[in-house]
Amino acid sequence: MKAPVLPNRASPALDAATAWYAGRSRREQVLLAVLGGFLTVAVLWLGILQPLLDARATAIGRIAAYETVMVRVRTAGPVGATAAGLSGPLETAIPAQAATFGIIPASVTPDGDAATVTVTEARYDSVVPWLAGLEASGATLSSVRIDRGSQPGVVNVSVRVQP
Repeated sequence: MKAPVLPNRASPALDAATAWYAGRSRREQVLLAVLGGFLTVAVLWLGILQPLLDARATAIGRIAAYETVMVRVRTAGPVGATAAGLSGPLETAIPAQAATFGIIPASVTPDGDAATVTVTEARYDSVVPWLAGLEASGATLSSVRIDRGSQPGVVNVSVRVQP
């Protein structure tokens, strides 16, 4: 039969550790306490504080990139006044208009009277005015898909344009 566990008695492992620690000289006990303190500080720093500080720095960088893009979009001004109508076939008119915004379409695929335009790795603050310019030129954007690019402020776009 096992002996009952008393609430005021420590576990056998803790008893063994306490006995081992008591068997050390006073100098060794001080060194072990200092080593335990250093180990605790290292675990707190490397396991908790450093990851939190890294996450904070990453978040601050993302917020700064977002604010930069938002300032550029807000200060870009109206697009409608400079937008000219699309003239000619969409396969040539869309890349010509996109070039005025600094955008080079990766592909323009005609689909009947419409066209699907794909743009890769373009700046977001150039894409939004370009899309507004397309609409201001009389084109209808029946579907727009904007995905995050490989870097902050860069997007991949797929647009279906109808005249």
